[in-house]
Amino acid sequence: MKKFLIAYIFLSAGLILYLLIEVQKMKQPGVIRARGIIVEDSAGRDRILIGAPFPESKDRVRTDTAKVNKYWGSRFEGTEYMKWYSSYRNGGNGLVVMNASGFDKVVLGDDLPDPNTGQRNGTPTGLLWNDEQGFERGGLGLNRLKSNNKYRNMLGFDDETGEALHIGLLEDGSKFIRFAWTDSVLLVGRGTAGNFLFNSGKPFVGFQFTSAKDSTGYRQNFIKN
Repeated sequence: MKKFLIAYIFLSAGLILYLLIEVQKMKQPGVIRARGIIVEDSAGRDRILIGAPFPESKDRVRTDTAKVNKYWGSRFEGTEYMKWYSSYRNGGNGLVVMNASGFDKVVLGDDLPDPNTGQRNGTPTGLLWNDEQGFERGGLGLNRLKSNNKYRNMLGFDDETGEALHIGLLEDGSKFIRFAWTDSVLLVGRGTAGNFLFNSGKPFVGFQFTSAKDSTGYRQNFIKN
């Protein structure tokens, strides 16, 4: 009985010590280090890419020239489009969510890729979202311009015809909201003198409307003289 009690005490002490060590480990979670993570769906298709840069994926349309030519080249100018596409950036640092067909749906991170329709004028940090065929439909972020390394803060929404609604803080201090249709544009905001968007030689506060029928349109500047 005495031997059994001693053994029981040692066993209990060992169990308590083990539990204390495990609890301590839980209080100090480890760090997972990886060059990239690819999450697959139940069918084995790559669906989420995480890395800096994004890891290569056998299923991603953006990095498969045969698929690019099939889905987008045939829709635009074929060989000429593929020449343009060869200069587009497809990489980045962060996360890509793809649909079952391999098209980018959501991209989050830094140094984000170009849209599939042209090169950006800067390097964006933020969030982008696309439609089912990988065409950009909107984005939110900070854009560092290639021309002068200055920054623009932008929120944009696109439709089937292109850029539709944008809110922006420009590098020269101008601030605007821009509504665009296929035949006209409405611009509201405040621009510094000489700003390219408001096209005014002096400071501008107000709105301007231009249409395809009338390139001059209508302007209202609330700053007099």
